[in-house]
Amino acid sequence: MNKEECKRQHLDHVQGVITRMAGNSFQIKGFCMAMATILGALYAANFRCELMIVLALISVACALMDAYYLQQEKKYCELYKRSVAKMEEDRPHKEIYDMDVRKIKMNYWRCLFSKSLWMPYGIILALLLIWLFLSCLHPCGLPTICCK
Repeated sequence: MNKEECKRQHLDHVQGVITRMAGNSFQIKGFCMAMATILGALYAANFRCELMIVLALISVACALMDAYYLQQEKKYCELYKRSVAKMEEDRPHKEIYDMDVRKIKMNYWRCLFSKSLWMPYGIILALLLIWLFLSCLHPCGLPTICCK
């Protein structure tokens, strides 16, 4: 295998990792939306506040996990850029083919508050806040969140 073929395969490998990270992120969003739909339907049938609390916890957990995958995806994108730059400089193989992204700094909190995460999870959390506000105005007159 020649040098150019090795470089191409390395870049394909990095691109594959990026694609898997993006796929994981998409699956987490899908899972969270499915859980929101299921728990919302169960709440509409039973009026159990615990379901909305569970939904809030699931949404936060999914957002945190999704931020991790987004952070990893961005790290591998940066690795891809660095690998291409090293290939153009004709650096040693050990430097070019290094797949360790721990050296690449990417702020987790920036990923957590990115637009791609706050659109789906923000909608769920906003709906939960609206539900909380409306449940406080429930005509039963009780000061609790839910009336049983």
